[in-house]
Amino acid sequence: MKECAFNTDDPVYLEYHDYFWGQPLYDSKDLFKLMALESQHAGLSWLTILKKKASYEEAFYYFDPKQVSQMTKKDIDRLMKFPNIVHNRKKLEAIVSQAQGYLKIEEGYDSFSDFLWSYVDYKPIDMGYKKPRDRKNVDARATQLSKDLKKYGFKFLGPVTVFTFLEAAGLYDAHLEGCSAKPKHS
Repeated sequence: MKECAFNTDDPVYLEYHDYFWGQPLYDSKDLFKLMALESQHAGLSWLTILKKKASYEEAFYYFDPKQVSQMTKKDIDRLMKFPNIVHNRKKLEAIVSQAQGYLKIEEGYDSFSDFLWSYVDYKPIDMGYKKPRDRKNVDARATQLSKDLKKYGFKFLGPVTVFTFLEAAGLYDAHLEGCSAKPKHS
């Protein structure tokens, strides 16, 4: 449903919408990767980051939190010349901080996934959108999660970015009613 996929014709975005966006994601490392990528699109379109995803995976050890958490200033210097990623030092450093925060969360919870899913009582929330104009871009839950993530050192994850992450990771079911990609739980 093109209307649900933000009215785009781009085949990369349509494939992402149809097979990934909004599907409940439970694997901690996959959630970390998605959150790290979401943090990179602040001020940019999601499509820009989506098209650079493979390069980000290569640049950041396929988002292995332990390896990423140990990256140094020298590694960031190298990434400032790495092809096909956004060369914003603060955003690149943010991924390292996020990996460090991920490890702290893993120490205090059963898993990073458990930590995130606790914000929705471990079940996707159907946003009940009928039309694109019904969509929100932030709510109290995303605002609280953003604040809590910052306590663990996460950066570039304000409430709006966290809200889009919750939608993308399927904690919020933001597909329009009638969309063929809408998860079956709804």
